[in-house]
Amino acid sequence: MEYLQSIIRTLYKKSIWIILGTSLAALIVYINTAKKQGPFNVETALYTGIISGYGIEDNNAGINFAMAQNAIDNLINIIQSEATLKRVSFRLFSYILVKGDAEKDQNGITQTSYNYTYNHMKNSPNGNELISLIDKNSIDKTVENFTKYEKADKTNYIYGLFYFQHPYYSLEALKKIGVNRMGSSDLLKIKYSSNDPGIAYYTIRFLITEFIEEYRKLRYGETDKVIEYFKEELHRIGDQLKIEENELIDYNVDNRIINYYDETKELAAINKEFELRERDILFDYNSSKALLKELEKQMDFNERQAASSIRMLSKLKEASELTGTISEIKTITTGDSIILSQLQIFEDSLYNTRDQLSEISQEYILEKFSKSGIAKDNIIAQWLEQTLLFEKAKAELEVIKEGRTTMNDKYEFFAPIGITLKRKERVLNFIEQSYLTNLRSYNEALMRKKNLEMTSASLKVLNPPAYPINSESINKKRIMILSCLCAFLLLVGIFLLIDFFDRTLRDSNITKKLLKCPFIGSFPQHIKNEKYNLAYKQAATKHLCATILSLFKPRRANQPYILNLLSFEDYSNKEIIAISMVEHWTSKGLIVKHIKLDSIININTSKYVLATNLNDIYQYTDEDIIVVEYPSMNEQFIPNSLLREANLNLLVVSANYGWKAQDISLLNQLEEQIDDLPFTCLNNAPIYDVEKFTGLLPPYSLLRYIGYNFSQLSIAETFRQWKSNI
Repeated sequence: MEYLQSIIRTLYKKSIWIILGTSLAALIVYINTAKKQGPFNVETALYTGIISGYGIEDNNAGINFAMAQNAIDNLINIIQSEATLKRVSFRLFSYILVKGDAEKDQNGITQTSYNYTYNHMKNSPNGNELISLIDKNSIDKTVENFTKYEKADKTNYIYGLFYFQHPYYSLEALKKIGVNRMGSSDLLKIKYSSNDPGIAYYTIRFLITEFIEEYRKLRYGETDKVIEYFKEELHRIGDQLKIEENELIDYNVDNRIINYYDETKELAAINKEFELRERDILFDYNSSKALLKELEKQMDFNERQAASSIRMLSKLKEASELTGTISEIKTITTGDSIILSQLQIFEDSLYNTRDQLSEISQEYILEKFSKSGIAKDNIIAQWLEQTLLFEKAKAELEVIKEGRTTMNDKYEFFAPIGITLKRKERVLNFIEQSYLTNLRSYNEALMRKKNLEMTSASLKVLNPPAYPINSESINKKRIMILSCLCAFLLLVGIFLLIDFFDRTLRDSNITKKLLKCPFIGSFPQHIKNEKYNLAYKQAATKHLCATILSLFKPRRANQPYILNLLSFEDYSNKEIIAISMVEHWTSKGLIVKHIKLDSIININTSKYVLATNLNDIYQYTDEDIIVVEYPSMNEQFIPNSLLREANLNLLVVSANYGWKAQDISLLNQLEEQIDDLPFTCLNNAPIYDVEKFTGLLPPYSLLRYIGYNFSQLSIAETFRQWKSNI
């Protein structure tokens, strides 16, 4: 509550300044808005077709609202981009200079905007050079000339036109163009305001043109680059695919491969039959060899001689060769009729040769039976038969060995070919997949380009910008009210801020907060009305004297009460308080002595500095109370013995004094000297602060009664007094 009262008092004191400041602000606003007209607004609506428009890519797909929102944001950012606004600035600047006129309004361009633009350029350091760039017959040529003239230099007029603070053509001015999506639709609302109708109209008009052109460049540019990339990749991968295919063809031709997998299957089947045939031939060979040895043991000399006969050996060789040929033909037979007829001829020849061998062997037989009782012609016949079988098996074994070598060679030939073919097929398949992937991406890019063409074609101005005729009205009354309110709040805030940080000891609350010492009362400031001034001082003195008497320490025997009046500054006016208390106590019959210490002793002498009590400086008589007024502590040291001897040390501070860091140091020093915090009294205090200790002071009017009771939160008492005085 005390803080609220402090705020109210502060605002009351500064009410004159607050009223004057608010009135001055209202007057300034009135003067500035008296002849001022509102801005000219130009609006347009742009249909994008992003959500509801037809597209090839997503014809049969649901709408992706995140992508749609992203596309809308992209459009807004392109409209508000620096590059787009810069081209709008140059084209607007060129259009004003080419189509405007200094004598009259024409082509929607006011005389004011043309003269301002032209003179602003002409008065620049290179004005004549810039004027020569204007082509009155072509706006595009003028824009091109200004664009070429621009350089990133602060002295370049065209560069500064856009990047400095020009009201029409600068980036800062064009950033005020508002672009908003209309709800969740495909429409964009574009709005711009200017104090010149032509500037507002042509800014929006050129913005639409430049935006659509910029959008097409951006979208087509990135799509064309993608299409060109995929096209180059298709040519590169296609050439690589042809090379790999040709290499595979050459490899198959060089190795005489028609169908590797069928050929290897056939080779595996032949190998299986070959192994079975090899096993049978080896069995026949070993069997014939063993039986032939046994028969040779049973033959006598003539039989062996017959067996070794040249004629017989010749026939045996012939039979052996025929047998080998027959075996070879049977081993590799394929069912051909010609081979089968040749096989039949060789078998007939073998049969005749065997008959001839039988006849030769009969000529050398001498006896009918052998020693073992076996018929000799039977042994020879068996031997001859086994010899032929042995030779047959031997010939077949040789053929099998050669076939095994051939078969092994074929395996060695086909084994690396399979791995190589698989590797080449993998490479070829990878290249084919890459080609198909790039082909699909290429087709998608082409479709994307076509879709962008359709999207760009759907960018249409739904509501073309209209040239503004009337400016927007200004609510001057509302502006006045707002300006007064802002000025009022600003001044109130400033004064409250100053009051919050101000360390002046204005009243007892602030004094208690800053000094943190026990506070006993306030002494009023001097007012012009002497009648009330005397009453205020008497009431305050009465309260101070009663409080001091209650706080006095017990006095020593035969010694008076000693009251030390202390201060940190020179203008605390503690002498006035001392005189008032002496007069009050004297009126009560007490013997009181007021001593101004620096008037009875030289405070710069050792007598003062080394004094152990007040009696060393002033001889007591029959005083009841001695009020000792010391010089300010910031100029003179006070001995500890004099401070501790006193029955009460009263620190007097002024309500006009600002509490400083030096005072904090002096207060800490005083606290150490007296081993306690001193009592404090506020001098030159406002009347409302004195009334906290004395009660209501005159004049005793009804209004003051009510105000005082409200300040003390005695609301019920206030109403009773108000009713009793009605």
